[in-house]
Amino acid sequence: MTELPPEEGVPVWIEDGHSARRSAAPWGGQVANRIRALPEGKLAQEATAIWQRRRLLLNQLRSTFSRWLGGDGEMSPPVNRYALHLVVILMAFGVVTVSRFRLPEVSVQLPAPTAAAESESPITTTVSSRSSYRPIHNTTLLFQAPVPHTIIPERERVGIITYTVQANDTLWGISEAFGLQVETVAWANPAVEADPDLLSVGQLLNILPVDGIWYTIKSGDTVEKLAKTYKTTVEKITGLELNGLAPPYALTAGQKVILVDGTKPAPKPRTPYYVLQIVGTPPKGAPVGSGRFMWPVRGYWSRGFTWYHYGIDVANSTGTPIYAADDGYVALAGQDTWGYGLQVILEHGNGYKTRYAHLSKILVKGGQIVKRGEKIALMGSTGRSTGPHLHFEIIKNGVRLDPTLYLPR
Repeated sequence: MTELPPEEGVPVWIEDGHSARRSAAPWGGQVANRIRALPEGKLAQEATAIWQRRRLLLNQLRSTFSRWLGGDGEMSPPVNRYALHLVVILMAFGVVTVSRFRLPEVSVQLPAPTAAAESESPITTTVSSRSSYRPIHNTTLLFQAPVPHTIIPERERVGIITYTVQANDTLWGISEAFGLQVETVAWANPAVEADPDLLSVGQLLNILPVDGIWYTIKSGDTVEKLAKTYKTTVEKITGLELNGLAPPYALTAGQKVILVDGTKPAPKPRTPYYVLQIVGTPPKGAPVGSGRFMWPVRGYWSRGFTWYHYGIDVANSTGTPIYAADDGYVALAGQDTWGYGLQVILEHGNGYKTRYAHLSKILVKGGQIVKRGEKIALMGSTGRSTGPHLHFEIIKNGVRLDPTLYLPR
């Protein structure tokens, strides 16, 4: 057996900056024992040479660590610098690696379009757009394709169409949708003209292609007379192809024509008509409200408070009683023009006011003192309304507030 030199101290661990690495000593002892067990000869000589090189390498590491590490075990400035460089290199390597990573491409095969199936009987489709209601007759089944948004093209209508009133429709909204004046829609529909407040869901309205009056010819009418009476021109009336007029423009009783851009005289006030009463000075003994409001009506929720709807709507049947939400006096009562309809405004003397609109009947008058819970009106559908309901507002110092924040839950 070949004897190896005895172990010398090697730096294998640093404790308090002075001791060597002891954890490597057991490993070194095991290697030495295995080499000592080898037979004599060349293999033993090579093992001895390897052991000498190991000791030389350990001595070199010892001197290197001695230069890099201070006496107290802290890292010297060169080590700090090399560590920082290593971190930067690792970060750059990570960025490059991530930038070269590519997600796998997925190929989706869409089915090829198929020809439309033929239908045995013609199909009639009613266009539900307010701007156009035309029947479409075709023998081919149509399938709607998905589109990101819907564009209603602007087309000049050449005929009179009908429109079915839908929930939440108003005469003003319908007129705007078709690009017409409110009066044009009202004049083309006698029931609406008689009472614009009675617009109802499912009602059919005649919609003209242009602004004007849909007029029924009477005996003795002439184009010149109609143009003068309804403040339009002969050229506008005869120039509309839909009227079918040709020189000498003879008219027949019962014939219907459109008096383009014509206007009617102002109608007489409907009866009963509530003159709008406005009270600027509080009456003597006017109470001051508590600021705690009660629900003014029973019904079901119809519409809430938004930035463009400054109140809440509670629906019920026509004639449902409306009550004062707090003590106060009647600051305004009467007929509003085309908006709130019949309405009442109560002044509560503490900065608050409450509005009750679209009434069918008013039971109080301007300047009258009312108590909380007192019946002041009946529910209706006057003004801009498509069904019986109460529009209720709470106003504080001129600012309309969300009533649900002030009513009991």
